[in-house]
Amino acid sequence: MGWIRRRPDRPAPWRAGYRGPDGREHSKSFGRKVDAERWLRDEIQKQDLGIWVDPAAGTISVAEWSSTWLSGRVGLTEKTRQGYEGILGSRVLPIFGQVPMAKVRRPAVAEWVSEMTSEGLSASRVRNCYNVLAACLEAAVDNGLIGRNPARGVELPSRPVYDDYRYLTAEEVDRLASATSSLADRTLILTLAYGGLRWGEAVALRIGRVDILRRRVVIVEAATEVSGRLVFGEPKTHRRRFVHIPEFVSDLIGQHLADRPSDPDELVWVAPKGGPLRYNPYRTRVWDKVTVEAGLDGITPHTLRHTCASLMRAAGADVKQIQAQLGHRSPVVTLSVYTHLFEDAYDSVMDRLDVAHRDLVRPKSGPNVVELPERKSSQVSDQGV
Repeated sequence: MGWIRRRPDRPAPWRAGYRGPDGREHSKSFGRKVDAERWLRDEIQKQDLGIWVDPAAGTISVAEWSSTWLSGRVGLTEKTRQGYEGILGSRVLPIFGQVPMAKVRRPAVAEWVSEMTSEGLSASRVRNCYNVLAACLEAAVDNGLIGRNPARGVELPSRPVYDDYRYLTAEEVDRLASATSSLADRTLILTLAYGGLRWGEAVALRIGRVDILRRRVVIVEAATEVSGRLVFGEPKTHRRRFVHIPEFVSDLIGQHLADRPSDPDELVWVAPKGGPLRYNPYRTRVWDKVTVEAGLDGITPHTLRHTCASLMRAAGADVKQIQAQLGHRSPVVTLSVYTHLFEDAYDSVMDRLDVAHRDLVRPKSGPNVVELPERKSSQVSDQGV
């Protein structure tokens, strides 16, 4: 319950107050009684709905809270943390940094999103910036700093439809691999194309995680470029997975490793002078040359990951198998990226429905039967016999 008192000797004579869930009394002065009643009614309603927060808690600025929020995100990879810091420093804090948490309003967030879009940022980049701010504000709600997330419900630019992925045929993959001058490079290209590994996963693959006889590799680690350094950590989805490979690829990996040290912690692929492969030097030294020679210039190593999905689908793999192979979080992700690869499944379903309908309406076959007119039976009298 709350109270409203009148103090005639004050510039704002109406004082409203209540005891909050924190056990303390909270009050505010108003020039009009109707305003005091409205404020008190809203505060009590917030308590009833379970969204009440201490009015003093929201005075912390977005800059102060974002620093606390980010330092508490212990599960982030180094690259992700660096990305968050970059977005906060370049996009969020210049606009909202000095704003108290309780003063952030949805129209301001919507205007910020609109301005980034007008500036020419891609839809993906705008969404990334928005997601950082929204996550920061959502954490503030969870910690009792604000009652609602003002970023929730803001309209975002549509995601681009990626229907122009490049897929190589099996013949093109073989042509690309054959253009290399070393067994190691040929094996890497075929493993990427038929295993669907991300570049960072292939770079971090160790000898002890390759099972030649069972034709599979275990993905538990990935390498990422962070500020010019190669950082090893968990894969993108933070999950271990088994990647299956065809026998001919497994045999090639076995040949590639035949003369390598038997230490299971050694990397499967290393740079010419030792150490892990680095993306840019590899592009310059090998990739850009062999793609031109194979007549496939313009593709990137990531094209081979898309190619794996296409080759698996052509071989009859369903969405769950492709999801598991590529390491997507769920089949929904796989379908959102590769929907067009499954369009033939709809054609097959429609063909079966068509056959079923034709069977239903087709005239029944059988011998022709001719109906003869009914014949009257003759009655013979026994008279005159």
